[in-house]
Amino acid sequence: MSAYVFGDLHGCYDEFSKLLHKIDFNASKDELYLTGDLIGRGPHPEKTLDTIINLKQKFPDKIHCVLGNHDLNFLAIAAGFHTARKKDNLEGLLASDKLDLYLQFYYSTPLLYIDQNRKLAVSHAGVYPMWDLEEAQKHSNIFSNVLADPVSRKLFLANMYADHPVCYTKELESSDLNYWRFIVNAYTRMRLCDKKMNLDYGHSDCSLKEAEKDHLYPWFKYGKPYMYRNTAYTLVFGHWAALNAECNEKNIIALDTGCVWGNKLTCLCVDNGKKTTVKSGVKIEFSSMKKTS
Repeated sequence: MSAYVFGDLHGCYDEFSKLLHKIDFNASKDELYLTGDLIGRGPHPEKTLDTIINLKQKFPDKIHCVLGNHDLNFLAIAAGFHTARKKDNLEGLLASDKLDLYLQFYYSTPLLYIDQNRKLAVSHAGVYPMWDLEEAQKHSNIFSNVLADPVSRKLFLANMYADHPVCYTKELESSDLNYWRFIVNAYTRMRLCDKKMNLDYGHSDCSLKEAEKDHLYPWFKYGKPYMYRNTAYTLVFGHWAALNAECNEKNIIALDTGCVWGNKLTCLCVDNGKKTTVKSGVKIEFSSMKKTS
């Protein structure tokens, strides 16, 4: 039995299938972890979700997913609180007779998945630097309860898009909507932070060297994520395609290699640390942060 973590799929079904075949994945014995952004912009969102949901229905203890920002965008659009953009490529999902199945799947998908046996943590954008794993799990669980409750879910999805609050404090937990929004922003949008652990949303199109001029650095350079360097746990994240999976931190592994932007799809074998890739056949203009050079 082997375990694999896949980087962001973004509806790249063909590459997903090829990579599963390349690693000889067997769902009856192997485990699969997905870093979120299963859909969004890529060519085959329905086939991608159908495959994942079918696998999860047949092998519920073998398939593990987390939410990404594009997955949550789909939920906000489906709920009528956000307008789909043509480039999102969600028309087929929204018009599908399986829409309710897709929604229920996402309502039960967490922001963070921790495998205690494998000492593995998986999230879309990472873990906020002020949180250790126990704290991180608590905040993820809080948001899972929000998505499970129709009233709270509606309130959140109607107010999801905002660049505040930028920093976590204990007092934040007394303000439900702001607290929920921060949890989601940390788990699905986070890239750069300042030294006060404030999340930054204004440098998405600059290089890391340019961001450093404004005293902004990758979240994994700060705070409690350092614990991964000295424990048996490994943290795996996606989201940041411009890193090209070059995180260079012990026990913290980046996996998004920009398949939807025409680069490649990457998976990690948890058992031996080996990465396997397939080339992308998708060509969509890339507009995220440039890689440091």
